[in-house]
Amino acid sequence: WPMMRRLGYRWVSRFDDDSYLLSEIPYNLFGFMEHYGIGYGYRNVARETGLIWPRPDEYSGFLRAYSKNRMEGNTGWYLDLCESKEGADDLTRENCGEQYGFYNNFFVADIERFMQPDIQNFLQHVDKSGKIFTNRWNDLILQSSTVQFFLNKNATFHFTGWTYGHNSGYHDMLHYGIVQVGRFVEEPWKEYQYYMEHELKWNIEMHKKYLHSVNGLLTLVNPSPGNCCANEEPAGWDNAESVLTPTQFLC
Repeated sequence: WPMMRRLGYRWVSRFDDDSYLLSEIPYNLFGFMEHYGIGYGYRNVARETGLIWPRPDEYSGFLRAYSKNRMEGNTGWYLDLCESKEGADDLTRENCGEQYGFYNNFFVADIERFMQPDIQNFLQHVDKSGKIFTNRWNDLILQSSTVQFFLNKNATFHFTGWTYGHNSGYHDMLHYGIVQVGRFVEEPWKEYQYYMEHELKWNIEMHKKYLHSVNGLLTLVNPSPGNCCANEEPAGWDNAESVLTPTQFLC
């Protein structure tokens, strides 16, 4: 954030080299953000908590303590999908499930907002803890927590109108990721077939077990989206005992 501001930029966008833009975006993303006063835009949701053993609540506890000690108990809109929403003491993994996060291989953000003292103080506090290196507190969960703690919810936007994909791993098939047809695509199934055959060159029959409807959007996703926007355990991958993070799920 500091470097981008020093270079004179107002907006920043990330688009990974294993992401796919599969349909036209018929407007200027940055102009959209500025016109509507949006500080953070994202394309897909991911739920993840980082490393949880041997202390499953450690990340939630870190956020809880920061809220109490530095924010007078304010939690922004972090608790919106939690069972109990009374205050900072409800910010627990047991109450909230896996963190509602943003699949930030694509995002657009207002650099000036992220350079404000409230956000910078939080990020410096995380950095000084050293947990990024020992507990897999990664960019996804930290960026998601930052947005939910400090940005107004109406200053965030979930883009769904255009077709986007992300695939971690080799490009021969969907390994770990998502392809979601845009809401405004007129013939979703026809477009999906075209993307699979001509753009991605993936076998449609082999991938049909990964095909879902997520909020009315044709979605190819692995692991299963389960109840991505609720707290129930998803029908995702069964992790072996040696895996120290819970099953992430995408929608």
